[in-house]
Amino acid sequence: MLTKILLPHRFQKIGWLLFLPAVTLAFMTMFIEFEFSWLQINGVRESGLFESTDENLTNEVALVSLFLSLFFIAFSKEKLEDEYIQKIRLDSILFSCYGYFLLNVIGAVLFYGVEYFSFVMFNMFSIPVLFIVRFRWIMFRQRSSLSVIL
Repeated sequence: MLTKILLPHRFQKIGWLLFLPAVTLAFMTMFIEFEFSWLQINGVRESGLFESTDENLTNEVALVSLFLSLFFIAFSKEKLEDEYIQKIRLDSILFSCYGYFLLNVIGAVLFYGVEYFSFVMFNMFSIPVLFIVRFRWIMFRQRSSLSVIL
């Protein structure tokens, strides 16, 4: 993986700062149907018999901010980026793709109807989350093993 296409290290800090409010807002919109009133848009589409014309963009803001935070965390350089870290990145992205496909197969077998739609919504985040978890875990193990040797 070329380090030229990675974001500068400061984006990692921005991603972590954005992650906590983004994941909190995402869970609040999913489970308690939280909405910001200032993100309400009225009359966007024509009203139908069983449809409301009111739209609230809180869900979209939550999803976009969560995707951005995960993107910044996953694809920003480390302070010291070398070939070994590039190999760990490549192995971690491969691991996350395997996990994504495995979760899709399991989800296709276990979930039906609306539950499957909810599963797919949560599974959108599995690749960056699995990548970040595995990459950080390997980096943590490497740092702790180096501190034992030194």
